[in-house]
Amino acid sequence: MTDPHDELTPAERQAFQALPLEAEPPKGLEDRTVALLQARGVLAVPLRPVGTVPRRWQPAWLVGALAASVALFASGFASGQYLGARSATIAAAVGLGGSIAERTQHVQRTGSDYVAALAALSQERDTSDIAGRQQATQTALSALGAAAQEVARLVPDDPLAAAVLRGLTERRRAAQPPAAQRAVVWY
Repeated sequence: MTDPHDELTPAERQAFQALPLEAEPPKGLEDRTVALLQARGVLAVPLRPVGTVPRRWQPAWLVGALAASVALFASGFASGQYLGARSATIAAAVGLGGSIAERTQHVQRTGSDYVAALAALSQERDTSDIAGRQQATQTALSALGAAAQEVARLVPDDPLAAAVLRGLTERRRAAQPPAAQRAVVWY
């Protein structure tokens, strides 16, 4: 590479090529620069000194973490035991968990109790309590709807359960007030 405008003599060119390409900065220059930048607020001050090795397992943190994990495990275990015992108690009270014949007898008893309660309501002669009779009717229809839904789940093709659910849906729609008519005014 010769440059026609180069005014260096071959000796000067050789002297430049003999110079080192990189020069090592003096020792401590980087530390002095960092300290000066930190003092002026340009560079953040580290939380721990640069040359120190972080301690991985401090005893206080280890004991705290172990205590927290034991407490978390114990609370999860206690919650599981409580919920399991509660669901087992409910299942025993409802009569679940037995054979199909036992569950069928339970449904028969409950259904008989439902029909007996409805018969007692229909025998009530007090006609002055209209709100009470309406509430009793709504409660009876809600129970009938829930029973029909369960029968439809048990036997999906049962036409009687489908008819009961259809009739209850139509009754609910008829009881709802009509939707307000919206008038659109065009300008």
